[in-house]
Formats: sequence, structure tokens, C-alpha cells
Amino acid sequence: MSLHPLSPPKPMLAVSGQPFDSPDWIFEPKIDGTRCIALVSSGAAHLYNRRGLDVTYRYPELEKALAGSCHSCILDGEIAVFADGKPSFHSLAQRDHQSEKMRIDYLSQALPASYVVFDLLYAEGKSLLDLPLRQRKQLLPQQLPESESVSIIDFYTARGKDYFSAALKMGIEGVMAKRLASPYQPGKRSQDWIKIKKSLKLDLVVGGYIPGKGERSFYFGGLLLGAYDRGLLYYVGRVGSGFTEAELAEITGSLVQRDSPPFANPPATPEVRWTEPLMVVQVSALEVTEDGHLRAPVFLRRREDKEPEECELSQLG
Repeated sequence: MSLHPLSPPKPMLAVSGQPFDSPDWIFEPKIDGTRCIALVSSGAAHLYNRRGLDVTYRYPELEKALAGSCHSCILDGEIAVFADGKPSFHSLAQRDHQSEKMRIDYLSQALPASYVVFDLLYAEGKSLLDLPLRQRKQLLPQQLPESESVSIIDFYTARGKDYFSAALKMGIEGVMAKRLASPYQPGKRSQDWIKIKKSLKLDLVVGGYIPGKGERSFYFGGLLLGAYDRGLLYYVGRVGSGFTEAELAEITGSLVQRDSPPFANPPATPEVRWTEPLMVVQVSALEVTEDGHLRAPVFLRRREDKEPEECELSQLG
């Protein structure tokens, strides 16, 4: 495959799982960042997000650092902004949504990004995709010199349960388990990579609902949830599972409808009914996606002991 900057490979994806031990696997810290494929060739670097969009212009400090690194290679890793030694999702979000050059240049100094590299896909113009992960890991430090803003991720072998416990204590969001014999499979969600995370538990505000159908025709189908940041309510996802019949009836009877959305970023959801942001519910979720939405939320309980304004966006990490 050519190293042409217009053809970055799609990143390999992971499935979700539980902590385990195995001598045939390695375990890496899961970085709370933006997935990035970096193409480096002829003294130039190009950065692409998981959707294949060129985001090089947003990170001039990384472009400069990578341009002078490996001679000709394609890397896979995460862009992160660290605060107190840990990735800061909110700081990264400021970098992720900029388009003005003056603002980008300022933030590259005020909130400098790091590129944490965990895989080597091409080197010296040759594909490494079919090599086992074990060999790609061995080649990576030979090809990529580390710098202040570009680093190679640490990994640990065999003892995944212990490492997962240690990672949570350190404030890291989880662990990536990877089979040492696995090839790199662009664009595939593979059982060879397993994302292991603690389940999130969040208190959120109900700002709308989708009318129920079928057995739920007397109730709602799903609740639209949000959290506050600087006085504004931001939509973060929809929950439709985990309710008992009694909870469906109770919540339906407590919803107070309104004409306009209470969210600062209302979703374009068909058939939505907006409600006054008065009710707080607790949900669990597998994770928060890169765009700030909940993945696989499940209803746990109502929180009548908590004011809506107490449900802050910062709890999403």
C-alpha cells in the first residue's frame, strides 16, 4: 500500500470485555483521547481521525514533532491532552473543535497535545499489517524516536486482572487487551482487541422522551438525558432499558411537557416530546463516546434526592 496521505488505513477496533489473565495477551492503559492514524513520509506528517478526516491543522505541535521522527511510516495511536499526569477529556475537547488558526496556535501552547503511539502499520514503505502484534511492538521503538509530545505506550503481559485494578486506582478509564499473535485488521472490530472498562454510573436530567409503541404505548419508549455545564443543559444520550412496569408508569405520570427543547444542543430525534428539566435519573453506561454521548445506557433509579442543577457534565469525564 502507498504511503500517500490521502489514503490512511482505517483503524482496527476492539470489542468490549471483562478483565482476564493470559500469557498470550498484553495489556495497555486505555487513553481517553482521539484515535489518530499518522502518516509520516519525506519530512511531512499527516494526522487522521477514526473517520478518516485530516485533522493535522488542529495539532501543529504534533505535526512538527512527527515530521522529524520516523523516515517513512504509518502509526496508530491516541491524541490526548494531559493534566496532572492523566488524560483530560475536557481539555482535549477544546482542541478537537477548533478551526481558527489563531485559536489553534494559542491552544497548541496553552493546552499542548501528546500523541501516544501503540502500533506500527507500515515502515520504510513496507506493510506490517500481517505481522503479529508481538513483532510490530518490537519494531516500533526501532522506527520511532520518542520526544516530549510523541511517546510509545507502555504495556504489561499476562496479568490483566491486576493491571486493570491498578489502572482504575490510578484514575485511568480502563485497559486494552491485545492478543500477541494478532495481525492488524484495518476497519475491523476484532476479538483480538478487547476494551475493558469499568461501568459508568451517572446522574442525569430528563429533558424529553420518545412516545412508546406496542407494549409501551401507554408510556415512553426512551428518555432523553442531559447534564449541566455553566448553566446550560447538554444532551448526552437516550435511555430506553432497565425500567420496571411500575417505574414506567410513575415516570410517565411525572413528566411535565413543554413546547421547546431544554437542551442547548437538542438532538434531531423524530417524534420527540420535550419536558421541563425537573427529573433526575441514575443510569449506568459502558462508556462515553468521542462525541460525548453515552454508549449502552441502562436505567437504574430515580434520584429525587438530587437537584437537576447538581447533575454536571464533568461527571462524564
